[in-house]
Amino acid sequence: MVRRTQWLLKGQMLWLVLAVAGVLAFRAALLTWRPALMLVAVAIGGLVLTGFVSLLVLFSLLRAGRRGSAAACLAAAGLGLLALVGVLLAGVHGAKAPPIHDITTDPGNPPLFGIASQLRTSGDNPIAYSGGATADLQRQAYPDIVPLTVALAPAEAFARSLAVAERLGWRIVGQSREQGSIEAVDRTLVFGFTDDIAIRIVAAGDGSRIDLRSASRAGVSDLGTNAKRIRAFVAAFANPQRR
Repeated sequence: MVRRTQWLLKGQMLWLVLAVAGVLAFRAALLTWRPALMLVAVAIGGLVLTGFVSLLVLFSLLRAGRRGSAAACLAAAGLGLLALVGVLLAGVHGAKAPPIHDITTDPGNPPLFGIASQLRTSGDNPIAYSGGATADLQRQAYPDIVPLTVALAPAEAFARSLAVAERLGWRIVGQSREQGSIEAVDRTLVFGFTDDIAIRIVAAGDGSRIDLRSASRAGVSDLGTNAKRIRAFVAAFANPQRR
């Protein structure tokens, strides 16, 4: 029985390795996002299922008084529980976000992507802003995502926008002071999904208006990542000295 319970724990270790392998393979461009996500999903499913089986075996061992064989079962069940909690938290978080992946402060006239169109591949999401239902869903879910109006001349607003983008860790891929445009890319923390960002600065009265657009290359829903990124820019712009 000890050997059997050890195999349950070893099985959980294998599922963990597969999950990490899926993430690393995507980040290293060895897999595209769809098969990588599928591999991670299968591994998480394996963790949860094996954890459930381990829990049943654990109860059986405890009822039989075989506590010495229960340690591996307990560890395997714990890993399965952690995976299940992670899935549930991701599900709750994802349920709050609309099924869109292209967020902008100006749905009627979003900043255009130039460099990004050259960086995306055929398997990525379309570069064109879909508008319509996407814009309606964004307005309902993120009413705070609106243009940023500042009391700075366009040249000053451009310089600060560029500095903020760099401070946030975005990789600048294109900029034009004359056109008031900045393009950058950013990657999500764990999986490393690449998102494209466009910033547009125009004169507005005695100051400037800054519009942003953040769009994911992969997936249907961004789980709120792009809206969070725009909020981070607005907050950082208002506090240029904050690190």
